[in-house]
This record gives sequence, structure tokens and C-alpha cells, in this order.
Amino acid sequence: MSNDLGHDDGRYIGRQVRAIRARRGISQQVLADRVGVSRGAIAKYENGERPVDSRRTLHALAQALGVALGDLTGDHRDRLDPISAGFHAAVSDIETALWTHGNTTTTRAPRNLDELTATTKYAADLRRACDYATLGPLLAPLLNDCYRHTRDATGAARDRTWDALAAVAYITAQSAARRGYPSLAWTAAQEIERATENIGGTGGPAAAAYIRSQILLARPGSFAAAFDNARTVDRLAPDVRTLGEIETYGMLHLQAALVTAALGGDPTDHLDEADEQVARLEQAGPDSTLLRNPTFDAANVTLWRMSAAMERREPGQVLELAPTLAPETIAAEGRRAQYFVEIGRAHALRRDYRSSLHALLRAEHIAPQQVRGMTHVRELVGHMMRSARRDLTTGDLGRLAKRIGAVPA
Repeated sequence: MSNDLGHDDGRYIGRQVRAIRARRGISQQVLADRVGVSRGAIAKYENGERPVDSRRTLHALAQALGVALGDLTGDHRDRLDPISAGFHAAVSDIETALWTHGNTTTTRAPRNLDELTATTKYAADLRRACDYATLGPLLAPLLNDCYRHTRDATGAARDRTWDALAAVAYITAQSAARRGYPSLAWTAAQEIERATENIGGTGGPAAAAYIRSQILLARPGSFAAAFDNARTVDRLAPDVRTLGEIETYGMLHLQAALVTAALGGDPTDHLDEADEQVARLEQAGPDSTLLRNPTFDAANVTLWRMSAAMERREPGQVLELAPTLAPETIAAEGRRAQYFVEIGRAHALRRDYRSSLHALLRAEHIAPQQVRGMTHVRELVGHMMRSARRDLTTGDLGRLAKRIGAVPA
């Protein structure tokens, strides 16, 4: 054990478990029985000797203690981090735009359709780059412009407007879910479906089900509901035809694979189906729709195979897959960062903390706003600070721990 944090002022899930358990008057054995682990495992979580790096364990602890995940992870505090300030400040305006369908007291003339299309594509680029601070202030004005056009447009312009609204709602939902606003993400997902009801197609239902499944997967007791949303793929399959529809349908299969892995099942069928959808992309032809997920490709499927393996706590499988994927072929910065996060988690499970640190630093360099807000990264880095050699904890690891809030700055 490192001597640097003998008094352990760090932030980790087990510390919160211990405090809440004590307030509840629950013994370690009782909590262990509720969670389905040994009393020794609970003791190691609470003492910081073992990280809570499993989604299933985290959810079980929250349920057993009768608290929200944020009470254990501290995610609600991340909203006030300077790196998230731009998005956080914009949330109220985004909510108003969605709740009122753009019926706000703005005097600014809306963008024309070409400007609306260009700005929507720019917003999508920002989302893929995980630049939430820049993206946040764009979303409410963009939503308001979309809504204003839907009230006036006719013919082909009407379809373009509803498509833009569906795309902006999808960007909003993805961003809100990532920044810790699940209710806002859920509302935005409803707007995806409402928009696509006006133009048809399977892209909207697939995108909305994908978002809902992600939200539910982060909620204790909601794994089955997350799986039910992901299984929307079965209903949509016969009607998937266009490029955008294949992309959103393929991403829903990847989400179904992750949920299956979280439930302890075998995700292979969904991952193989995603590979089959990748093979359809070249034959699909061009697609002018804005509701797209262009990160869906062969590289992304391999990345999700790594994530599913990590969910099943199979670090060897993760590290076998990693060399088959060149990170520069991963289209989006957020996905590229995720690649290195999974490698870092796998190395940590094998107690190769130096390799883990190297991978996490690369991930943070690629997408700092995303990586610094990841609960499992914070938990892992905090664990390494308590377990790794002194030469690591006083160098790059210590500085990373401060940046992500695993220890006091």
C-alpha cells in the first residue's frame, strides 16, 4: 500500500458506502447478504482496498442501502466542476426549449434551413468530440429555431425541419445523459420520437430506444427495463433500409449487447448482428438525413466488444481485442477515449497499474471533459492511489487523481 494517502482523504465509492451504512445502522454482514457478496468484500470496498468497478455491484449497493447512485458516486457534485460549467449553465434554457416546444420570448429571427442544417452538423461534431462546454449554449437556440420552423414550413422544407429537430434532440439527449441529467435526456428522447412521427422511418424510434436504454442502465433496479428498450431492435428489423436507419439500428444492437453483458448473459448475438449491419452500410447509398450516427462502423463494433468484455470482467479478452483495433481508425474523440479507458480498466484488473495509468492518461488527453466525469475512472484512479507504488502516486497518477477529483486538489 502507498503511504501517501494513509489518512485517505480521497473520494471513492466505498467511503460513501461505509458512511451511509453506519447512518442506516446496518452491519457489514447484513449489507453483504443484501448485495450477495461476502462480508470481507464489503470491508475491502469500504477500506478502499478494492474498487467498485462493476456496474452490477454498484447498483446492488445502492439498492441495498436505499440511495441513488449519485449518493455513492458523488456525480451530482461534478455538475459544478469548471470543465462542465458551460453545459450546466445552459440546462435551464434547454429544458425551457423542450418543455415549451420553442414557444419562448426570443426576438432573434430563426436561422434559415441551410443555416439550421449547418449548425446541426456542427453541434453533432462537438458532441462526438465531447466538447460539452461549447455545445451546451448552442442547444437551446438550435432547438427553438427547429420548433419555429416546424410551425411554418411546408412540403420538402417541412421534412427537413422535422429531421433537424430529431437530430438536435438526439444530440441533446446524448449530451444530457453524459453530463448527469437523465430526466432531461429522457425528455429529449421523447422529442426524437415526436419529430420522426412527422416524417416516418425507423431512425427515430431506434435512437430514442438507445438513449432510454442507456439512461436505465445507469439506474439501480432498471437493468430489465434497459434490456426491454434495447430489444426494440426486434420490432424495427424488417423496416431498416436507409443509411441513417442502419446506423441507429446498429447502435441499438451494440447497446443491447452491453445490457446483456451487464445482466451476465452472452452478448455475442447482438455484436454479430451489429457486424452484419456494418456490412450493409456500403450498399445503403447516400442519405441526406441529419439523424445519423456515423460513428457506427467496424471499428466501433470492436470497441463495444471490448466494453462488453469489460462488463463481464474479462480483462484478457479486452487486451486481446485491443491490438486488433487501431485507435486512429475510431472516428469520434469520445469513442477513441473510451478505447483507452477500457484498456486502462483491463490492466488495472490485472494490477498492472503503470500500464493502466498510461492508457488513462491517453484517454484524458483525447477527451478530457468526458473522461474526468467518468465514475469508474475516478474509482479506479482512487484505488490505484491507495495501492500503487509511491513513484506512481507522487507523479502522473497523483496529478490525474486531482484533476478528476479522486483526491482533494
